[in-house]
Amino acid sequence: MRLLYISVHEPAEFDDITMLHGLGHEVFPLGHYFGPALDEGRLRPEIDLGPGLPALRAAFYATGCRFDVRDILHSLHLTAEFIALFDATIVMFLWPAIDRNWAALRTRPIILRTIGQGLDVFEQDHARLRGEGVRLVRYAAAEAAQTGYAGADALIHLGKNPAEFEPWQGGLAQVLSFAAAFEQRYPAEFQLWRQSVHGLPAWLGGRSNPPFEGVIGGVDWQKQRELLRDCRAYFYCSGLALPYTLNFIEAWMAGIAVVVMDPAAAGHGHAYWEIGQIITPGVDCLLVRDAREAAAALRALLADHALAARLGAAGRAAAIRQFGMPGIGEKWQAFLARIPLMREDA
Repeated sequence: MRLLYISVHEPAEFDDITMLHGLGHEVFPLGHYFGPALDEGRLRPEIDLGPGLPALRAAFYATGCRFDVRDILHSLHLTAEFIALFDATIVMFLWPAIDRNWAALRTRPIILRTIGQGLDVFEQDHARLRGEGVRLVRYAAAEAAQTGYAGADALIHLGKNPAEFEPWQGGLAQVLSFAAAFEQRYPAEFQLWRQSVHGLPAWLGGRSNPPFEGVIGGVDWQKQRELLRDCRAYFYCSGLALPYTLNFIEAWMAGIAVVVMDPAAAGHGHAYWEIGQIITPGVDCLLVRDAREAAAALRALLADHALAARLGAAGRAAAIRQFGMPGIGEKWQAFLARIPLMREDA
């Protein structure tokens, strides 16, 4: 199957495209993998998209299409002639791109893939688009808690390849977290994180964080995997009010012991807290309710490699069950097998 994939999120784009390509589908990306990496580099590796990519890229321009990854929404212009080359279009999160290119996109099945963000903000538009024939693939079951929930045509998490992660070692008695623009995006969680790791050896990775001791900035995928392999514990304390959990999924699957902050500590409810529905505290992670408990849990892991190893191994097994690409790929295959029926319904 030939799929057009529109994306605004590089790591999730990498995972989805890699998985779909591995399942035998031809994928043309309109996102971070449309062309060369931007000046700041890639967060994920390059993808071999197959021998058909140059011809599709030539057709993209020849049919009058336009795209600039620095302003995906406003730059994207698609034509019906180009869309006719595909069996379906998958749009990650960026639903206004569907409206702006409706005349072209509507000629083939459209799949809107949510990523657990924009909750209670975009649901009215999701409902409208679904009423016009757009299929909704939900990222998380917790999205159903939204007011005016528009429903779902499938529930498919982001998939991660377990083989991408090297066996955990934990030789560094170091706490690790990843959160880009942490203070800007999640100020309450940021202050909670700083209180929790005060006095502990802790690193914070991710672009656009303020400079202070322990901030290591954005790192490439190879370095990220090395840190997950070598550090003793991972502290998940960002975006607690959302089901979007990419850095939790990656840490869990890497086999590093994970300490999870309860959203209530940052003043959030549990309606969208999907992590709470899939973890088994004390078995595959440690759940903490405030900065004091977090600091105690992290100190215990820093002091006890065996405890960290047990929690990390159980976490990895749980992550593979929940998010491993074999299972996620089967869900996508089952959903995409309905594409001919979608055409008949259109």
